[in-house]
Amino acid sequence: MLGLFLTATAPAAPEASGGTHIAWQERFAGDKLDWVAVAGESAEKIASIYKVKHDATDSYLNAHHDYRAKGAIKPIHYGRAFKDDPIPLDRIRALRWRWRVNQHPAVTSDPWVDIAASLYVVIQQPSWYRGGKGFKFAWLAKPGARGTFQSGLLQVALRSDPVVGEWRTEEVDLCALYRKHYGTCEGESLRYVGVTTDADGTASVADGDYADFQVVVDGPQWPAASH
Repeated sequence: MLGLFLTATAPAAPEASGGTHIAWQERFAGDKLDWVAVAGESAEKIASIYKVKHDATDSYLNAHHDYRAKGAIKPIHYGRAFKDDPIPLDRIRALRWRWRVNQHPAVTSDPWVDIAASLYVVIQQPSWYRGGKGFKFAWLAKPGARGTFQSGLLQVALRSDPVVGEWRTEEVDLCALYRKHYGTCEGESLRYVGVTTDADGTASVADGDYADFQVVVDGPQWPAASH
């Protein structure tokens, strides 16, 4: 279950045209990443799964989870928490990112058990006494059950194919999805965007990459320039 959220980084500069602005972006341009492990895992444990990498054309976050050996580390929820300046959901035009699968975990009859590339978007945080609200977007190795939930988060398979080694670009309308599955998005806010690559359920290996995150909002810059 997702734990307490920590302090977020400063927002990115606004887009230049179209009446929209980038409220947040992450391009993994540096070696240091000030995301957080929401369950409070140590830097050493985080580094055993997640590493910022660069090649001739890309900077990205690689996630490699090997759960075959005894004492292997459990999967880690790792991402960006919007604690100080949660972004109003009804202002968000799009959440964008790129990802690719390098190795799918072993696949059982339920491809949701382990996932090479998944993205958690939290609108209302899960707790011990209630489920949360938000989405778990996934790239499954094969088609899986639809309309299922994890700790209150709707599981959405954006892709369900065994392709490996190829980047794919995603764009989702969070407010429209929220309205469809939970109700009005006015008054709600984006509180967390994070990734999880896991192979513990099948005691196998999963490997995925994530790049170029953006949250695009309508109207004035968010938060205000005076923040």
